[in-house]
Amino acid sequence: MDFRMDKSSYAMIVFMLATMAYFILQGGNGAINGVGYLQVAGFAILSVLAIVAVASIPVLIYCYFVKKIPDIDYSINVAMAFTVVGIISEFI
Repeated sequence: MDFRMDKSSYAMIVFMLATMAYFILQGGNGAINGVGYLQVAGFAILSVLAIVAVASIPVLIYCYFVKKIPDIDYSINVAMAFTVVGIISEFI
């Protein structure tokens, strides 16, 4: 697996981190102190790592059948699609 990333992948990761942090803060009802913000940042990082890890499974399967070298950018693109679907389903 190739672990070099494009600049757009970094932007997608930042967007996913901000989205996860926003929805975790919304669940806290605004009653969060300083340590709570550190917890929000930690949970946002963990959730983005988990989404990218889960998105790597179909990418690896697809790349195996197509005989293509898997790239981390593919997994980040799939994770971004999962995030966008989650945002849409949250607001509907």
